[in-house]
Amino acid sequence: MLSQRTLTGWLRVTCLLLIFCRLSTSEKVLGVETDEFDFDGLPGAQHEFKIEIGAGREECFYQPIVKGGKLHVSFEVLKGGDQLLDYYIRKPSLITPVQEARTRPRWIAEVDIEEEGAYAICLDNTASRMASKLVYVYLVTYVEEEWSKYRQEIEDLQLTVTNFSETIKNVQQSITDSLVHQASSRMNVIRDWYLITGNNTYVQRMSIAMCLVIVISSCVQVYFVRRLFRYTNVTSTKKPRA
Repeated sequence: MLSQRTLTGWLRVTCLLLIFCRLSTSEKVLGVETDEFDFDGLPGAQHEFKIEIGAGREECFYQPIVKGGKLHVSFEVLKGGDQLLDYYIRKPSLITPVQEARTRPRWIAEVDIEEEGAYAICLDNTASRMASKLVYVYLVTYVEEEWSKYRQEIEDLQLTVTNFSETIKNVQQSITDSLVHQASSRMNVIRDWYLITGNNTYVQRMSIAMCLVIVISSCVQVYFVRRLFRYTNVTSTKKPRA
């Protein structure tokens, strides 16, 4: 059996690991430590996923964003019905949408965040009563003001930082544009894959149906041809009596 000292040591190690994991997963955004922005050490978040919107339903998800940040959202309907969907983005304190789009297969939105809180990003399929829609969603949030802290640190060292800070902003914008372009390319690839898969299934089913039609028609033709050459003996085999 383990001694009390050994158990105490294990408990201390476990507590230290939990504290370390807690500190490593949190991140400071504009001087405030938060768990909502924990992607690659940069202020902001990035999400990429597919979601199925049922027929006659509306799905919303919420993204916490700090004041002064930017929100980029891209939508692409991959399959389902007429591939038309309604989209809108709503502030935490408003019922009316900040931006919206009606009956589109795809939509790209850019929003400057003026109010901190959880923004509602909704996909509305209530116009379709029969078909569900599979939607590809790509979301990025980032805070440009966060880069000013690097400028302040370099200014404290009496260095000229104008060009340097502009370069950092340009690099960040280029990275964001590259991610958006990659997301758009992935949307096209996934949509083409679903189209090819659907065409393949359609061709296979039509081929099986045509084969069945050919086999059935051949059997019917053989049956009727054999009936053409079938005859009955109408001559009586009984001889008349003398």
